Formats: sequence, C-alpha cells, structure tokens
Amino acid sequence: MGAGIATGGRAGLAAAPGVTSGSSAAAAVVERSRRARAVSAKSPGCTSLDPVQAERTDLSGRNGATFYPRQLPRLTTVVRAAAAVRMAEEQDFAQLCKLSTQPSHSHCVNNTYRSTQHSQALLRGLLALRDSGILFDVVLVVEGRHIEAHRILLAASCDYFRGMFAGGLKEMEQEEVLIHGVSYNAMCQILHFIYTSELELSLSNVQETLVAACQLQIPEIIHFCCDFLMSWVDEENILDVYRLAELFDLNRLTQQLDTYILKNFVAFSRTDKYRQLPLEKVYSLLSSNRLEVSCETEVYEGALLYHYSMEQVQADQISLHEPPKLLETVRFPLMEAEVLQRLHDKLGPSPLRDTVASALMYHRNESLQPSLQGPHTELRSDFQCVVGFGGIHSTPSTILSDQAKYLNPLLGEWKHFTASLAPRMSNQGIAVLNNFVYLIGGDNNVQGFRAESRCWRYDPRHNRWFQIQSLQQEHADLCVCVVGKYIYAVAGRDYHNNLSAVERYDPATNSWEYVAPLKKEVYAHAGTTLQGKMYITCGRRGEDYLKETHCYDPGSNTWHTLADGPVRRAWHGMAALLDKLFVIGGSNNDAGYRRDVHQVACYSCTSRQWSSVCPLPAGHGEPGIAVLDNRIYVLGGRSHNRGSRTGYVHIYDMEKDCWEEGPQLNNSISGLAACVLTLPRSLLHEQPRGTPNRSQADADFASEVMSVSDWEEFDNSSED
Repeated sequence: MGAGIATGGRAGLAAAPGVTSGSSAAAAVVERSRRARAVSAKSPGCTSLDPVQAERTDLSGRNGATFYPRQLPRLTTVVRAAAAVRMAEEQDFAQLCKLSTQPSHSHCVNNTYRSTQHSQALLRGLLALRDSGILFDVVLVVEGRHIEAHRILLAASCDYFRGMFAGGLKEMEQEEVLIHGVSYNAMCQILHFIYTSELELSLSNVQETLVAACQLQIPEIIHFCCDFLMSWVDEENILDVYRLAELFDLNRLTQQLDTYILKNFVAFSRTDKYRQLPLEKVYSLLSSNRLEVSCETEVYEGALLYHYSMEQVQADQISLHEPPKLLETVRFPLMEAEVLQRLHDKLGPSPLRDTVASALMYHRNESLQPSLQGPHTELRSDFQCVVGFGGIHSTPSTILSDQAKYLNPLLGEWKHFTASLAPRMSNQGIAVLNNFVYLIGGDNNVQGFRAESRCWRYDPRHNRWFQIQSLQQEHADLCVCVVGKYIYAVAGRDYHNNLSAVERYDPATNSWEYVAPLKKEVYAHAGTTLQGKMYITCGRRGEDYLKETHCYDPGSNTWHTLADGPVRRAWHGMAALLDKLFVIGGSNNDAGYRRDVHQVACYSCTSRQWSSVCPLPAGHGEPGIAVLDNRIYVLGGRSHNRGSRTGYVHIYDMEKDCWEEGPQLNNSISGLAACVLTLPRSLLHEQPRGTPNRSQADADFASEVMSVSDWEEFDNSSED
C-alpha cells in the first residue's frame, strides 16, 4: 500500500501523493458522499435502517417492523433524507465513473479482457445441465432409444445439426428427431464429446465412431479417429485401413497411410500386402521424392518385388526383356556406376538396357552433368537446409576446414558431413545451380595469403566433389552470383592488384569467359541476385571502405551505378528477400580503427531507396549468408569489437523486423561459404560420417595448419 493511503477508509484516497487532477476530483466526490452518510446517520431512528428498505416498508409491517402513527412524520423525514443521500451518491458515482474513464495516458483508452477459462467453464455448465436433466428441448431417437439433448448446443457443434435445427427443416419444430445410419453407442460417444470435448476411442468403437462422425460432419472427431487408426496401423491391417479411407473419402487418412509406406518402404516391399496394393498406388509411391531409401538400388529392387518374390529376385530368375512398368519410376542416374555396369552387362538388347546405358553415360560425363538434369536425376528428398562449406576455425591452431555442416531443420542443431576430394579453403564464392554447389576462387591461407583460381562442384546426389574448369585469373575476396543459367565471379583481388574483371561460367560447356567489367576495382564486396539482375554493394578500393551500389544487367551486358548505401563497410554479406536487398555485417574504420558494422541496410528495388532495419545484435565480419523460408541466416564470422572469430548464428525475421538467436555453430569460424541445399534424407537417420574428434582433427589437418599467434596477422580481412 502506497504511503499516505489509509488502509481502512475512503478518506485515504484524497491523501494519496502523486495523484492526477482527475483522481483528486474523484476523491472529492467520495468525500462528499461520506459526509452525506455521516449527516444522515445522526438522524434518530436511522442507525440501522437501510434507505431502500425504509422506502419499501409500509405501515402494515410486511418486513417485520411495527410502526405507530406518531412515528410516521419522523420516519417520512428520515426516508426522504436517506433517499436524498442515495440520489446524491448515485450522481456522485456517475461523476466518479465519468472521471475514472479519462486515462492519464493516451494508450489506455480501451482495454479488452479475455478469459482463458470461460470456454471450459461454459462446457462444465452445459454438462451440469445435461447431468441434471435441465432445459432439454430435443430428443434424438437412435436405434429406437432416446437421448435427450440441448438443441442450441447441437446446432453450434456441427453442420449436420445446424442444418437440421436452423435450416428451415421440419425437425426445427419436432420434439423427437429420428437419426438414421448411426449406432446408439456412437451417438453417445459423439454427444459426450460435444458436451466435454473428450473422446474415448478403442479398437472396438473407432470404426462406428468414424462412420457417425462422417455422417454428422464433425471434422475434429474424424481427425481423432484417423490418428487413432494410424497409431495401430501395421503391415497386416494397412490394406483394411486404406479401404476404410477410400469408402469415406478420407484424404487425410490416405495421405497418412502413404507416408507410413514411404517411411517404411524397404521393409514393407518385402511383404505380401505390398503386392496386393493397386499398381497405380505403388507407381505413385515409387515416384515420390519423399520415398525414404538409402540408395536408388532399393527402389529398383522394390519395383521388381511387386512382380517377383524375394527368392526370384535374389536368384536373378526374372525376365527384363519387357521391363515391368514400375521400373519407369527408378532414377537410374542416381544409382552407383558400378551397380549400373553390372546390370548393363547381364541385360540383353532391350529398352531397359538402353535406359541403363544412358545412366552410365551420365556418370562418365561428370563435367556435363548439370546440363543433363531431368526428373530422373532429381534427388529423392524435400530436406532443404542451410549448409556451410570451408572457412577458417579457431582451435589451438588456426585450421582450414574441409568439412561441411548443415542445420538439421528437424532437430534444430548443426551436423557435419564430409565427402571425398573436398577443398580446404576459406572465403570462397558460392553458388547453387540445379542443386549443385559451386565453390569459386577464394583464399588458400596455408602459408600466408594466396588467391585461388581453382573451382569445385559438389553433388549431393552422390556426395562427391568434382573440380571444374578454373577461373581465367585468381580471385580472392570476390563475390559470386547466379543469374539465369550462368555463374558470375565478380572482381576481388589477387594480393598484387585489385580487380574489376567479371567472369561468367557456363555449366553446359564447363568454361569461363569475360563479360563487361566493373567501372572501378573493388574487393571484399558482396553480391546477390534479384529479378534477373545482379547487385553488388560496398567493399574496399585500396585502403578505402566504400558504400557504392552497382547493378549488372545480363541482357545488355552493362553495369549501372545506383544510390550509395547508408554506411561504408567491407567483408559483409548480402541477401535478397521478396523485392528487397539486405546488406548485413562487415566492418569499417569510421572510428579511426577497425570496428564492426551492426547497421543493416535495406534497398528497395521498387522505390530505389535505402532504409535501415533492425541492427545486428553482434558483429559478423566475413559471415556465411543464406535465405531459407523467408528468413535470413547469418553464420559465424569475425567480430573486430571482440577481437575473435564467432560461432554465433543470427536469424532475421523480415515480417517482425527482428533478429533471433539460432543454433550456435560447433566452432568459431569465419569465411564460411553458406547456401540453401536439398540434401538426401539419409543424412537425417545416420551418424555424421567423417567427423573426427578434436585431437584427430589436428592430425588430419596437419598439412593445412597455420601457426598463428596474432589472429589479425594472417587473415584475409586484415589491414593491408
């Protein structure tokens, strides 16, 4: 209780310190009311008589009091005085209410209150009415038995009863309503749900409850029944549940059953029930990207097992001269080359042999694979995730990493994976085209700085790296973008000169060619693509930090200069989201020494203007940048304010204009090349391969270790 407020009386309100003028007026009203009561209390005979009761008491003593004629004048006076007091109090209370609705702060004009318990209390009240047999107004006759209910509750609960009782039908006037096609027990179950929101299901009642729910059109109960059935589905009863789903047109249940088979395909394809499925259903399942197999060979075997027994398949007692239709669903280019060769060798002249031969040619022309993409080379997965490649991470020594890491969207944590021939680089340009990852140029910081011209391509279909044609000149601190079917490597430096050259890569010919250069040299810039054009921002020229913006139009092969950004920076990142460009992180020397840039700049291609959005919560120089599900991921980097690399992950929500903390990287790392990639589902279910412990990592990377005592000394973003 605040100082100066009386705990036991109203007068204390007037003495409360710090109250507003409105509050003082309200206190004065209360005080006048108190004084009026005090005056009326002094009148004889009024100490224990309520004014309203006095007004309603007549001479006959209906309320238990007996009055004599000589008391009437005095009583009348008292009653009038009391009535006047009550009138004054009511007027004062009205004034008090009027005063109290004038808030001292403009944002408190209206308040809406919502009870979280009201709906449950209402249900309890309705249940109590039912249990007590109160206010029933309709009788449902089911299988000759009577069930009393409340018409308004039934109409509010489902479309069936709403149409019956509020749709102008004859049942609106009937006290008894016949319900056909529903069992008595199922109707009791459904009414219990309507009154309590609870449904008890068992193997003995789920089918009749589902039948009733479908007829009465109650989606919640239908969903509960489907979920219950799915909890009991196995290889023996799945066909029965499929028939039930088809009978009642339950698309959701059918999809759940399909998912069950897709997740358990290898085991299910070896059962008799598998061969009893309709051919069209199996064809659809084998064509799905959600089919969970460890390799495409399992799909090939599954297609054969629909027509042949396991013993026949293993003994090679099958005829493939006229291949089964299901083999059309097999993505032969995804099978390993050795398996394809063995299959090709044992096949005679046939359409299937020609298909296998085409798949072998796909493997032999590795450099041209990106231009040979089609439905049969598409990865069987919808597992999209943020992936990071390379970079430099800090352990007891500074290490160039050849490990890739991905953010598991199901577990919300980072996992490692490795592939043969992975490059050990940092600050590489990265591009994704047809779900191939390209790492372009960058830094090979094994013994001091060395700009790279080498380029690599990663194929998640076979978890392999392949070295593609090198750039025509070395590019470090470059940016890389995809526009159309080409990859562009823009400017940078070779540690002797700053560059303005721009090279374009054609995956169909595995070759680089020069296109229009920038008007001036730049390095440590960033770039991204939006609406068929390439944008680059900021960077450095010599020792100067820039805030320039340039746009490349591939149609005319020309560069255009746009409005400068709001702040100078370099070694930052860029992302395109909806119709906007975001410039994130980096550093500059505006303070006279190297500091992080937390300001996030946003460029609208529609208005051609810059604005600022929510700033970064921490420094991110040389970060990895990726966009997934309309959210921008900023991975690791270096903080010049802290003087160290970081493992922070921050995620920008454009709709809320805020940054969230994401799952932290396992190591503090900078120069990470990040992207969004579709990875095989098998990564979700297996232990990360080739993930050494810390002591093993030092041994494995011994040839790549840099003995760095000063973290600024050997870093591509250090002052030159």
